[in-house]
Amino acid sequence: MLERIRNGAWGARLSFGALLLVCSEWVVWQTPLDFTPVEWLGIAAITLALAAFALDLIARCHVNDVTGLLFVAGLYGLVDATLISHITARDLPLSLIVRPLGALPLAFLLALGAFAWLAGARAALPLAAGVTLTAGLAWGVWIRWFPVVSDEPVSAPSLGTALIAVGIGLAACGVIRWAWPPLALARREDWLLAPPEAAALGLVLVAALAWGAAQDLIDALGLGITVMLAAYLLMLLYMTMPTRRPPSLLGAITPPRRPALAPWLAAIAVFLAAGWIGHALPGDGDSSLQSDVLFGALTVFGAVWLPVASMVAGVRAVVQMARDGF
Repeated sequence: MLERIRNGAWGARLSFGALLLVCSEWVVWQTPLDFTPVEWLGIAAITLALAAFALDLIARCHVNDVTGLLFVAGLYGLVDATLISHITARDLPLSLIVRPLGALPLAFLLALGAFAWLAGARAALPLAAGVTLTAGLAWGVWIRWFPVVSDEPVSAPSLGTALIAVGIGLAACGVIRWAWPPLALARREDWLLAPPEAAALGLVLVAALAWGAAQDLIDALGLGITVMLAAYLLMLLYMTMPTRRPPSLLGAITPPRRPALAPWLAAIAVFLAAGWIGHALPGDGDSSLQSDVLFGALTVFGAVWLPVASMVAGVRAVVQMARDGF
């Protein structure tokens, strides 16, 4: 029985990890064309570890609100930017705001929403269509203009290459979830990592950190920023646990159900069509109206969400303490 539960948990983690990999490296187009096959294996291992830790945190801390989700998404963005793209302190403050605290947390939320949908969560059609269209348009603008405005060399993909890569990646995520449904997950505890599992995944992240430091890709400043902000986000996540009642968001998909591939493939088609439109919007030179709007919005989001979520969490914690008589 324990083996069946563990296999189910790892099926879910693999499914979420695959979605995170596609959303973080291909939808948020960073430098996917520059990685070797060996580097892709390392990135996949790191992403799987982060996916498993994220699902554990969501279940362990009863995350079922916007602020809690942002704290987990921010943790993911910081660690991904430090261990994979190595950009946290490259050009402060923008290198911290735009991707680690902006685009990558949004990619995490997009992957989590897709994972929940594939696992059987119900979503209103207008909401699902709106998110798909908006994300697709933003993706199209991003892949068209990010290589132009980036302060680092980024291979500019052709539209056809991007459409094929992302389409195949997202379709593969649906097939993975369909082929290996984690039906053994039946309660909150099944989402949690066992100590040996957590230790093994922690070693993956430590190895990635050691490799990046040995290659001079991770400097002391970037690592220090990541450690301080990650510790702060974890503190907020645990401090606000009394303000959240179980179950977590994962409760809505426990046990996960086998997905229907037809709606998933239809959503991918809508996403890619919206991406084609976003890529084709007019613009010349180094910027366009749509790129200014997108990168401006990401900058504002990355700069604002953490202090605002911190204040909201603090107020809720004080209110909860007052209710408890402290």
